[in-house]
Amino acid sequence: MVRQFSLADILLVKRLQEQAACLDLETALLWSPAPLSLAVMEYMPLGQGASTTLVENSSPSHRQAAQGFLQAWGRPDGLSCHVGFIAPALDGSSITFRLWCDLLEHLTVAKGSWGLERILARVPEDGRAVDAFRQTGFSVYSRRRVLRFERDVVDATPSPSSGFRPLTQRDAPAVLKLHHGTTPRPVQHAEGSSLGRYDPTPVLPWWKSHHIKEYVSEQDGEILAYLHILFGQRGQWLTIVLGPGTSGKIDALLSEALESAGFDEVASEAMMVKHTTARAKIAVNKLSPALEKGVETAAPISSSQRRERAL
Repeated sequence: MVRQFSLADILLVKRLQEQAACLDLETALLWSPAPLSLAVMEYMPLGQGASTTLVENSSPSHRQAAQGFLQAWGRPDGLSCHVGFIAPALDGSSITFRLWCDLLEHLTVAKGSWGLERILARVPEDGRAVDAFRQTGFSVYSRRRVLRFERDVVDATPSPSSGFRPLTQRDAPAVLKLHHGTTPRPVQHAEGSSLGRYDPTPVLPWWKSHHIKEYVSEQDGEILAYLHILFGQRGQWLTIVLGPGTSGKIDALLSEALESAGFDEVASEAMMVKHTTARAKIAVNKLSPALEKGVETAAPISSSQRRERAL
């Protein structure tokens, strides 16, 4: 039976966390969070709402015994969450596959009852994980490649000669316009209408340091590109948004340039979403036959007409 994590599940999560499949590479690569630490923090005032851990701990005597957990991390908008870990990882058995589906179904019910509108996941495309998510109502809204540079870490801050300058408050409307103009509608619908910059604050304990730097490239008063750099304990995560004027073969050229510079592909992921709310058609109560025909009204009678009738 799937239920909310309790302190009685500490040993189970500790044993299985090394077998967990991670579905949030940003947080995993930059900070390596431990699922058990995040689960225990759910019982602390500062950690409430940051993550949600669901546990399946069937009795070992059961023929189809399954033990595992799912952990989802809240997003700053308060309306969505990311699936962070599912344990154990898929191993080809039908029992584990069914376990994943059960955990995802229970997560949908729980988050929907708490008022969240959507659940997001970044799922590796090289296995059966996509099938498990599809079977529980998730759909693919985009895809992405993640590349990593594993040599000595250098500061990714762009130099003034690169054409980028620090983001200012007055740039916010132009950057938001750039985002809307370059981001496909399915992505905006899945991730929300805001710029959707990644912010790990909700799931990181206070001792996990991080900071963010933002830059824009401008020409003739128009923002052509936006650069977002997330600095973590174990590396830096770069996200760039390029304007319509730089479209065409820019994706292929950028990938080729990164690979030539020593970046290696870490993962190819399907960006998936499940909406926990949907538009509902509400039936209008049918009017009675008398009201449907309308109400006949008599012509108004003036006071003079009343006097004439009285005479």
